[in-house]
Amino acid sequence: MSSKIMVDADVQPPLAPNLKSAINNSLLAHNAIPKIQAALLHQCQASGFTATLRQRTLELLRAGECNNYGEVMDKIIAELKLGSPDDSIAVNGKNGTDAGLKIPAEVIKNGIEIVRDAIEPVIQVGDKQD
Repeated sequence: MSSKIMVDADVQPPLAPNLKSAINNSLLAHNAIPKIQAALLHQCQASGFTATLRQRTLELLRAGECNNYGEVMDKIIAELKLGSPDDSIAVNGKNGTDAGLKIPAEVIKNGIEIVRDAIEPVIQVGDKQD
């Protein structure tokens, strides 16, 4: 197995392009990206989020609020950023609010663990060497 990529403990986002590229290449070499994608998709499906997202997309198209893929993506992303104040997945007018979509907290928590588990074999976080 190849050696791990060293990342300084005090590195701040955004990562340098060469570091980002090295991490991505290492994740690809370890077949981690398809595993991350599959695990995140499973989490979204299990929570019902993908069905809610599909329904919201259909609502936007049928109501004429969006006419193409780009418009749907812009609207969905805006709604995801807006989130929902009551920790439920609310969409456009339900519960008396225009709350937008919200990714369930459990999906986010599990997603962080999934990504952490995938990067641990390829990245070593350490102190800056002088």
